[in-house]
Amino acid sequence: MSRKPVTALPPSNSAATRDPPVLRLQRVLARPDAGARAPMSFTVAVGGACFLTGEAGSGKTALLETIALARPPARGGLELFGKDVARVRPTNRYAVRRRLGVIFQDLRLIDELSSHDNIALAARAAGRRAGSYDREIGELLAWVGLARRADTPAADLDEEGRRRLAVARAVINRPDLVIADEPSGGTGLAILRLLSDLNQAGTAMLIATRDADLAMRSGAEVIDLSATSASGSAP
Repeated sequence: MSRKPVTALPPSNSAATRDPPVLRLQRVLARPDAGARAPMSFTVAVGGACFLTGEAGSGKTALLETIALARPPARGGLELFGKDVARVRPTNRYAVRRRLGVIFQDLRLIDELSSHDNIALAARAAGRRAGSYDREIGELLAWVGLARRADTPAADLDEEGRRRLAVARAVINRPDLVIADEPSGGTGLAILRLLSDLNQAGTAMLIATRDADLAMRSGAEVIDLSATSASGSAP
């Protein structure tokens, strides 16, 4: 991964602490139809980075959705930021989710909104006061290379531009863990370099990709979901 520092935002809130791992999976199966696939057990440390690899259908997206609290695990235990998710009251789950930044495989941008307003929507959804984040949005757009496209509707951006916008939206609330599902989408290394910058600034990363060679070259931990079977699980 690159060593370029992030200037758009300071390190995430937990980067300088001795917090427990941001993520711990204990024999988790994301889907009940996983068949002979072994349950997954691994951790992501504060400021750490981990790649999930595997061909289409290996369960990468289902596992990320489980970690992002979009679906309960079919089996096993999930901890986020030292909290057993199963024991977190529904009213408190929002506070846990706020510490996550998610880059969806299909991006889920609002095409009719400008680049600025797509990011602002994420800030407002987190309960931030309108206008208090405008300078941060400007800095983020400059960092991802969209400073001149702040007023451009998301629908008018090219594929790489849309993916850059998705990165900026995911980190506007300074998450402690960013979850990214195929973030580059075949557009090259630019998006992964942005995520590497964030990781070097202290934000933990969990990235799913089909490009096993790229994951291995990153120097981060790599877990191959295709290799898991009934005979064992990832470390």
